[in-house]
Amino acid sequence: MAAIGNRGTVTEAAGFKVEEDVNRLRGAMKGAGTDEAAVIEVLARRTIAQRQRIKEAYKQTVGKDLTDDLKGELTGNFENVVLGLLMTAPVYDAYELRNAMKGAGTEEAALIDILASRTNAEIRAITAAYVKDYEKNLEEDIDGDTSGMFQRVLVSLLTAGRDESNTVDEAQAVKDAKDIYEAGEARWGTEITYSKCLRSIRRSLGGTSRAALRGRCLALWRMSFWQ
Repeated sequence: MAAIGNRGTVTEAAGFKVEEDVNRLRGAMKGAGTDEAAVIEVLARRTIAQRQRIKEAYKQTVGKDLTDDLKGELTGNFENVVLGLLMTAPVYDAYELRNAMKGAGTEEAALIDILASRTNAEIRAITAAYVKDYEKNLEEDIDGDTSGMFQRVLVSLLTAGRDESNTVDEAQAVKDAKDIYEAGEARWGTEITYSKCLRSIRRSLGGTSRAALRGRCLALWRMSFWQ
């Protein structure tokens, strides 16, 4: 699992001084209106780890929560983006999963993008954050919003037991592909078909790059026998 602050394309700000950033954010929210450019300049150019230090220092200095102050100053999509920047990676993933399952319908692509691209350690951190922030069980929510083999694959990924090695058994991969295809042809007629296919999918998803894993999950979801 990558260390907080070392993921993504944002690198640590040179000469980072947390007190100066806190003062700049305070100034951006003083008086009438908000200096949105200053908010962007500070938060969009800091790593996750640096933003967490800013949040802590802001609370110590001002005696208020930075997230709450920004909520009172910003609106719309800009507010959503800024508040997202203040979250740690597991908290933000939990937030996106929750949004993907709120209201009518489910954003299956969001579920795939997150659950099929995170490491086992990251999955465990996400499930813990989900319980803490929403007082709900992530697996139960996914059970209630998805169905069929797609549901089973997502729940399987949530166990955080995927093989993360880079070793590929080519013969097994061919057999797994055949099992998945034949299960589709059978229209998931029996529990044996479900279980056999799930084992094959679990193996086929292990040991692949994150991009490949997301692609396979998306392709499986799109198959007509899941509709």
